[in-house]
Amino acid sequence: MRVYLMTDLEGVAGVYTWEPRSDEGPANFEMRMRQRRWLAQEVSAAVDGCLAGGASHVIVNDGHGAGYTIDLDHVDPRADIINGLERPFWLPYLDETCDATGIVGGHAKAGTPSGCLYHTMSTPIRNWTFNGLSLGEMGLQAAIAGRYDVPFVLATGDLHACREMEALIPGIVTVPVKIGMSRQSALQVPPARSCELIREGAKRAMDVVDKVEPLKLESPIVFRDERVDPTWDEEKPGEGWRVIDSHTREIEAADIIDLMYTIYSYPRDWQPTKWPG
Repeated sequence: MRVYLMTDLEGVAGVYTWEPRSDEGPANFEMRMRQRRWLAQEVSAAVDGCLAGGASHVIVNDGHGAGYTIDLDHVDPRADIINGLERPFWLPYLDETCDATGIVGGHAKAGTPSGCLYHTMSTPIRNWTFNGLSLGEMGLQAAIAGRYDVPFVLATGDLHACREMEALIPGIVTVPVKIGMSRQSALQVPPARSCELIREGAKRAMDVVDKVEPLKLESPIVFRDERVDPTWDEEKPGEGWRVIDSHTREIEAADIIDLMYTIYSYPRDWQPTKWPG
């Protein structure tokens, strides 16, 4: 059984403020190194739990914005890790060869009251809807996985993120390791305890792989991109887009994969290369 884990940083225990990657000062460097270790430890706990629960292969997507946030010196060596920028797709290797997917370090979607570090893809975005359904990053991952009949079975991170996914996907296993009190504050468990909780939760998630229904969106998909500030020019909407107003644009795509190609201009002919042997 192959499991595909996405990761983010904002939902990791101990993290409560934005990561200023442009800050090259020693204090920020020290904070980033600590957070990279915390993320690696939570990932390792999830990998260990998945394998103990019956998984045979775990792929981990280092999904935070830098593309290189997991400290590889502290991650379970049994996992395969996706790193780097300029990717051919947001979730490479998540396809029909996977049996389940989930996330470690998840945060709530844009506009979530009290959600710690809530956002959807980037802070200028106010809301993303797909056929009228509001989805954050975790929901988008679940919809892409659903295109391949892969269920989303595990979410760890902020309690508000966990509740978001419980409402979206009945039967999912969630592991809250913090409770957001505002966008930049949270009640949190220490990293050591978060790893214990995540390991146990990941193991339980393997028991629901055949019980959780994949999230499927009907085709075609009408996607709306709403921004916090006035962004779009009604006289210059951009190819394939309709501008509703200065805050909102809309596009129709054949399915969720076609939509991702359109939004991010990914190469449509890229195919994942299998491990040799």
